[in-house]
Amino acid sequence: MKRRWLVSVMMIGLLATTACSEQQPASAPQKELKHVVVAPVKKEQAVTVTELSGTLAPLEEALVSFEVGGRIVEMNRKEGDTVKAGDVLARVNATDYSLQVASSSAAVQQSEANLSKVNNGAREQEVTQARLLVEKATVGLQKMQDDFNRIEKLYQQNAISKSEYESAQNGLTIAQKDLQNAQQSYSLITQGARSEDKQLTQAVYNQTVIAKEVAANTLAKTQLRSPINGTIIAKLSSAGNLVGSGTPVYQVGNIDTLKVVLPVPDREISAWKVGEAISLDLYGQKRDGKVTKIFPATNQNTGTIGVEVQIANQARDWFAGQVVKATKTVTGQEGVYVPVEAVISRGKDDAHVFVNAGGKAVKTSVAIGQIVSDKLEIKSGLKEGDQLIVKGVDRLFDGDPIEAAGGTQP
Repeated sequence: MKRRWLVSVMMIGLLATTACSEQQPASAPQKELKHVVVAPVKKEQAVTVTELSGTLAPLEEALVSFEVGGRIVEMNRKEGDTVKAGDVLARVNATDYSLQVASSSAAVQQSEANLSKVNNGAREQEVTQARLLVEKATVGLQKMQDDFNRIEKLYQQNAISKSEYESAQNGLTIAQKDLQNAQQSYSLITQGARSEDKQLTQAVYNQTVIAKEVAANTLAKTQLRSPINGTIIAKLSSAGNLVGSGTPVYQVGNIDTLKVVLPVPDREISAWKVGEAISLDLYGQKRDGKVTKIFPATNQNTGTIGVEVQIANQARDWFAGQVVKATKTVTGQEGVYVPVEAVISRGKDDAHVFVNAGGKAVKTSVAIGQIVSDKLEIKSGLKEGDQLIVKGVDRLFDGDPIEAAGGTQP
């Protein structure tokens, strides 16, 4: 009896517990309080600091080479020497070129004599000599004609071979040509040179004069002269070497003024102006340069446009080949700019931020623009005074409770 009573009591207790459980359901778990950093949204002026680097080069430079080949016999200039335009820097062996000048001079003298002969006409002795040659050729032709007539009869009688007959025939032809040549020579001498012959002789003379000038110019090129005022930057050969035309021997440059070509991104080129000053830094030493040229085309490989900056270097304490850093600050439009890490973006048309609204993170869609330095332009979605969560956004969901870093409620 007692045992039954105990079982009944236990059953009543279980039913009572079950009833209480059904009447009081369990409450939902609270969201974790997340610590963030908050900053007020405000408008500001966009400031872009561009840092570019480039290699210093002489303002003007030239690789100087001989225009003629040969063995270098003199090369006395060394690196660091100051030279002026026209100064002799080196020489090659000029013997062969001197002989060409002598040969062309002799040709000029010969053609000049021929020209005088044509213009002055033949002397009496030359006329007599030409007449005698005509007479000699006439006698020779008569003899050959008689011989041919005799041989022809023999050939018709089959007394000689065909080759003997043809030989006599050829001899007669030659004798006829000799007489014609002698007559023409006599005619030229007695009548004087034709205008065409005079023109031809004059042209030959002119050609020899030009050849002499070419030879003289070639001889002058055995001396290597500096094309510019400047400093010997590099000596690229030495005496005794055999060099060909166009082989660089010296590098000469003007290092009193240096230049550097900066690779400016084409989207920023509108901020660069010819004549403006640019700050340059070389191992902590700062110096102002001046923009002197903006190149007219974009480099297709890098997407940059070259901007040439010139730097005074009278002390010559900056050197060609050193790399300098240029800094330029550009002030842009006023607007809302927020740290890049405050924006979650899956593309330009799908971006959002989180703002504090009564201690909770509220997901807010925004339209973004360009990146300026380390900040992102917000075109719409935020207004001045909004409490923007700038750090810790990667752990947030819409509606999460938040607390500012340091334990204060934002």
